[in-house]
Amino acid sequence: VIGNARAERREASRQLAASAPLDEGDTLVTDAGSRLLARLQGEAELRLGPQTRLRLEALGRSAPGTVLRHAAGTFWFARPSGAPRAPVAVVSSSLLIAVRGTAFWGGPIDGAFSIFVAHGLAAVTAGNETVEIPGGMGTSIGPDGRPRPAAPWPWERRVRALATVGLTP
Repeated sequence: VIGNARAERREASRQLAASAPLDEGDTLVTDAGSRLLARLQGEAELRLGPQTRLRLEALGRSAPGTVLRHAAGTFWFARPSGAPRAPVAVVSSSLLIAVRGTAFWGGPIDGAFSIFVAHGLAAVTAGNETVEIPGGMGTSIGPDGRPRPAAPWPWERRVRALATVGLTP
């Protein structure tokens, strides 16, 4: 944890520190200027940037797969290359990201919610339209609420996106 991060559940909130336990139903929240690195089941890595809210809906304990509910901010999800390929989904009020890959970033950049897939493949669904995003490419959700076609991301955009969660390309 860099700065302030907490886990919220119903009316309760607890500050997070190194090795703090996380569970299904926790909403992870970072304050301005703060970041969080969490290790999930199967050594998956979840990083949150400043002013992020993300709920841990399912962590693969009762059924295979991970479901994260994004409310605000930037995030990075990565799993080791040798890890089992359990499904991963990130949902929000307006989109669904279904991932079959190992590493991806999501959040606002350049005025739009965007997704960058570093490795693997993601299907992004918004506005009743789905776009597949292979590794090294990304998409943004347009003003019409639909994902744009997959496109390579310029190096400087990758640098800016990953910096929000404390990473460098």
